Amino acid sequence: MTGLRCLCLLLLAVAARADIEFVGILATSESTRFALGDTATGKSTWVMKGDEFGGYRIAAYDPKQDTLLLRREDAELRLRLKDDAKVKFARIELTGTITFSATETIAIERATLLFDQENVFPLKDGVTYRITPQRQPDGTILYQTSIERVLAPNKTERLSSPAVLTLPGQQFSLQIGDLGFSFKPR
Repeated sequence: MTGLRCLCLLLLAVAARADIEFVGILATSESTRFALGDTATGKSTWVMKGDEFGGYRIAAYDPKQDTLLLRREDAELRLRLKDDAKVKFARIELTGTITFSATETIAIERATLLFDQENVFPLKDGVTYRITPQRQPDGTILYQTSIERVLAPNKTERLSSPAVLTLPGQQFSLQIGDLGFSFKPR
């Protein structure tokens, strides 16, 4: 009876195990970040090569195959970027630019934004863009944004909090002083 009970508990533990999904990417001219989702909690986190998620370390990324290699001790896990039909986290992919001044921009080669979740993109000089896309009942997409700068540990300055309402598939831009962005869905 004890052996059968242990086997049942082991099977329940395996069934309850959360799966990790590779659900997004932010590739700029300066760095690449990956969104990994925990299917049990519905939460996603942006990580870089070398960071940890779910007990695994992000070891490598193959852009041709859209595949991440995660390692934990002697185990390897390969995750392919999920397409919208298979992913639990609905998303939109964008390209574009982020502007810091009249002469300084970062090219966004590829950005994946998860709907109804705050997507946090740490950029340069302590500047962070937070973007939350939300589908509206009429089919439009509302992009709630917050642009912040870290002044010191535990001290952040909010530079702007604009919102943009667009039609699906349409390019959109916003400029507030020196800060701005321009995105086009892929």
